[in-house]
Amino acid sequence: MNTIKNINNMPKLRLIICVMAVILQVSAKAQQEPMSAQYIMNKLFVNPAYAGYKEQTQFVAMHRSQWVGFEGAPMTSVLAFDMPLKQNEFAIGSTLMHDKIGPSTRSSLSLDFAYRFRLSNRGTLSLGLKGVVDLYQSNVTDLLLTSDYYNQQDELFLANAQGLVLPNAGFGAYYFDKTSYFGISVPRILRNNLENKGSVSFDLFDGRQEPTIHIMAGKIWKLNRKVKMQPNVVIRSVMNAPLSFGIYNNIILFDQFTFGAFYSIKETGGFLFQWQIDKRIRVGYSIDVPLNRLIRTNFGSHELTASYLLKSKRRRIVYPRYF
Repeated sequence: MNTIKNINNMPKLRLIICVMAVILQVSAKAQQEPMSAQYIMNKLFVNPAYAGYKEQTQFVAMHRSQWVGFEGAPMTSVLAFDMPLKQNEFAIGSTLMHDKIGPSTRSSLSLDFAYRFRLSNRGTLSLGLKGVVDLYQSNVTDLLLTSDYYNQQDELFLANAQGLVLPNAGFGAYYFDKTSYFGISVPRILRNNLENKGSVSFDLFDGRQEPTIHIMAGKIWKLNRKVKMQPNVVIRSVMNAPLSFGIYNNIILFDQFTFGAFYSIKETGGFLFQWQIDKRIRVGYSIDVPLNRLIRTNFGSHELTASYLLKSKRRRIVYPRYF
């Protein structure tokens, strides 16, 4: 967890700024893995074993604006692709992400590799490895300080911290069959420091990346020929932070339109819509609002997603891939 040092020597407003920065960095810690409201389209972002699940080359784009109207709120953009290799048991993927929270930004590139094998006639287990490189930058000169009102200078905020290159690695497992899936992953294992020990910023903050454990599961129930129900559960655990538990329930009409509602206990609630335009193009939109005092400070979080499947020369896919 992030800590504040030398509090007693700080003016009141400067203390408030530091506390806000801590809150933003804690928020960044929760968002170190780009878990989205429409995570069904985005599992590769947090689980490398998901690579190749669609049995076609897939491209996914996502943009999320969180807490719209709240200054310094998180914004995340992601581009990803994955594909099975000619040897059906292997698959690869890659993700490019840019994340901005308050004065800090992070850009990352990850490469994913998955090995898949059959457990039964319909069940497949995939094991994945992820390699990640993060570029982290904290722009403290963008902060508004109490000293600015008195034409004074604060030495601790005169220069931005030097950008850090943070290598990391992760792993995941993903089981799926025709009607269900279960996955567990840790996308980043190493606890990299977010500030150099010799930097000025280290006098205020001692932050680091923390491993996040993701557990997810879902199932498809066919209600009739035109309607299917798709409940999902997502659990996230970060050291020194409360356990996050989310419930998602989607209704699929004609295998084309998806209407869903989701609820993360004591965190957020919202709705999503996805449209399978044709066999290869899918788009989605979601909105969610915080279920605490933050609801008074913003206009909710909005997320847009789009995916595209390349036409495949591979053998016919035996059953639809709903996850």
